Amino acid sequence: MSTLDLFMPLAKVDLDQRIVQGVATAEVPDRVGEICDYVSTKPYFEAWSAEALAASGGKSLGAVRAMHGRVAAGKLTGISFDDEGKRILVAAKIIDDEEWRKVTEGVYTGFSQGGRYVKRWPDPVSGLTRYTAEPSEISLVDLPCVPGATFEVIKDGIVEKRAFAARAAEPSAALPPGEPLDEPDGAAAKAAPASAETPPAAEAPSPSDALAKAASALAQAAHKLERAAAENEALRKTLAALAPDVETLRRRVGALEAQPLPARAALRALPKSADSFSEPGGVDEAIKRLAALPAQERALALTKLSLANPVQPRF
Repeated sequence: MSTLDLFMPLAKVDLDQRIVQGVATAEVPDRVGEICDYVSTKPYFEAWSAEALAASGGKSLGAVRAMHGRVAAGKLTGISFDDEGKRILVAAKIIDDEEWRKVTEGVYTGFSQGGRYVKRWPDPVSGLTRYTAEPSEISLVDLPCVPGATFEVIKDGIVEKRAFAARAAEPSAALPPGEPLDEPDGAAAKAAPASAETPPAAEAPSPSDALAKAASALAQAAHKLERAAAENEALRKTLAALAPDVETLRRRVGALEAQPLPARAALRALPKSADSFSEPGGVDEAIKRLAALPAQERALALTKLSLANPVQPRF
């Protein structure tokens, strides 16, 4: 299992305020034989809720989605930590009209936490896998509830019990060949004996389970994609912040390249053929020509001559 799919049934629905109450997570075995460790998970829920509260300006204690998908169904308006019962209780206000209709009709049967595993380890008592969860959202889900399960509905201060919506019938699997498909409540399926060649209905894969697992996998992929997009955006911002420094460095290099070479390097770069004192005539002729030059030109000529003909040290 690569994603969190701990399912907890809804407990109460307030029709007047559109508030759904239930358990977000608890230290109980889930459908795949894992246990959420309450003590190590609690700080992650506290941090996640505090971050949502700060990001929303005090309006939300956490994101509430539908079927771990992209639909923002509502927000958490309450979260409490039952240390004795080792469970986290939440209250969610459902804003989306369509998702609220599914709540009131009993289609959504519980909460499911979405996020990632922080760590997992064998439970020494039960032999199951214990894990620490870091949440990213709470979802309304339609995972099958136990037969006869109910939830409380409050309207105008009056509390009544309602049953969750029944799962859709599977006529092709429940009814033997040749039987009509319009029998109320699957009466024909109950009356007809099962064929020896037909596998028991309990062994058939549940469409609801498959849909829930697919939705959970899609939600995890969407979460990774959002994280990659955030990292790319952070990288673009970093490159944009470095752009002025790069431009300043480019200008400095250009200014250095535009500066004239030092005098000594320029003199050494001159070939001997360009030196007026390399022509034939001897030392006397050179002395006469130096004496005839103005003082500044004579000094420059002597400098060039000394650089072109360095004297080797005697020691």
